[in-house]
Amino acid sequence: MRGDLDDGRRGRAYTLLLLVFGLVYLGLLGVRPLFNPDEGRYIDIPAEMLATHNWVLPHLNGVAYLEKPPLQYWLSAVALHVFGHNEWAGRLVTALAALLGVITVLRLGTRLYDRPRALYAAAMTGSMLLFVLMGQLTTLDMLLSTWLTIAIAGFCLAQADRDTDPIGNRRWMLVCWAAMGAGTLTKGLIGVVLPGAVLVLYTLLQRDWRAWRHLHLGKGVLLYAAIVLPWFLLVERAFPGAFDFLIIREHFQRYLTKMHDRYEPWWYFIEIVAAGSLPWLPQIIAAYATGWRASVARGQFDAQRVLWVAAVFIVAFYSASDSKLAPYILPVLPALALLGSRTDDRGERLLVWNARLLIVLGMAALLAAALAGRSETRLMQSWRIAQLQPWCIGVGVLYVSGGLATFWAHTRGRFDRARQYIAATGFTVVMVLATGAFSTVATLYSVKPLLTKAGPLAPTWPIYTVDDYDWTLPFYVRHPVIPVHYTGELALGLSAAPERGLPNLEAFEAVWRRDDPAYALVRLDQLERLRADGLLMRELARDFDHALVSRR
Repeated sequence: MRGDLDDGRRGRAYTLLLLVFGLVYLGLLGVRPLFNPDEGRYIDIPAEMLATHNWVLPHLNGVAYLEKPPLQYWLSAVALHVFGHNEWAGRLVTALAALLGVITVLRLGTRLYDRPRALYAAAMTGSMLLFVLMGQLTTLDMLLSTWLTIAIAGFCLAQADRDTDPIGNRRWMLVCWAAMGAGTLTKGLIGVVLPGAVLVLYTLLQRDWRAWRHLHLGKGVLLYAAIVLPWFLLVERAFPGAFDFLIIREHFQRYLTKMHDRYEPWWYFIEIVAAGSLPWLPQIIAAYATGWRASVARGQFDAQRVLWVAAVFIVAFYSASDSKLAPYILPVLPALALLGSRTDDRGERLLVWNARLLIVLGMAALLAAALAGRSETRLMQSWRIAQLQPWCIGVGVLYVSGGLATFWAHTRGRFDRARQYIAATGFTVVMVLATGAFSTVATLYSVKPLLTKAGPLAPTWPIYTVDDYDWTLPFYVRHPVIPVHYTGELALGLSAAPERGLPNLEAFEAVWRRDDPAYALVRLDQLERLRADGLLMRELARDFDHALVSRR
């Protein structure tokens, strides 16, 4: 009876913690301006879908944009339609995807272990540095991560009851297939390649050949095709060559070459997992070290090995690529949280290392705040350091306080309280950075402060971006802008609609010399050169890098 009461109290405490996490997570989405480039890109595309009613061929800044499939664009367009043209609505889908990922961990953990451990794993997932941060930023990685987590969870739930519940086995396998379809429609073939590879490697390791007889391949492939094929066929019809661009260029060439200049050394993702899993690094190390061990006899289904294979393979897969970005390994964090959420004696001993880690991180942050900028002479860097210093001190205080609280709880045998302190500290630190610290230096990553300083702009005047491009600009001015001597990721669309841009500075100067009203976003070094060429440029506002000017 006492144990039941204790489990009930623990469950209520974790549930309350997760509820607070969720409310804060959603409530602070609109505090800071959009980040350049990703947020500007992935929020402007759904805004243009709403404006043009073209739901098949994505457009960015008025030209076709086929880097990724459209599922997140569709969902974000719905959010913008319902909640208005603002940052909060633009980030809503990503934040909800993160919360859905936490709920998926809770559901799978309840089936594999018990309710208290499942809540612990969910709290771990919802407080890891990279997971919390990426759920606050609009990219495609969090939604893809959630679909992959659902696919792996669906497979585990289906196979766990394959001998006793055939209906449940079919239902959860169809969830798995649907999630792979949604993942493919979010970011391409990776949505099915990663789960498929995990299945192959798991069966080789566990020799669980019976899993293949319970995949419901016929129904599953039909469901997957019904989700994925219609859009791919429609977009190829609307833009011939789209399939080749999406599959060959954006998958094989991106993975195998340095075409996007995103090369990092092979150990890059090991560092990202270590930093991104904070403050739960001790549990993550233990998960990798022990998760490979079989929990049942070979030939039987072993969910723990599925999770471990997923956590190892995804890191290895992306490490082998010549194109690396930190958010790629997001899908490993929920799996590692489930593996690392041990509540036995060994798990309790690890909490001491969490406490030590928090205190070390806090002291490092305080030391960095004290020493930063002492020999800095560059104006922008000095300003950045001065703005971030108070937040760095705050982070240091939070980490040290969380570490001391964890020590206090651990020495009194209040292990669940210690875990809750760790989770609350990790979550709070990231939210402080994502909302407070980032907002103070917004002028370095968003055009919004510059537009605010300039005041209202005439909505019908064209805006040129000279020899550069700010991805957040179209969303804030609510119409496409005209890139000058710039293609970048707009190259495909501009090749099909070259009239949407100007090829060089000479063409811009010729246009600007007319007496037509216009605005231009110009780098400061270019501004002086253009003025020296005799161009009339009335400065409306400037920041460290750019000036916004008008023709009149």
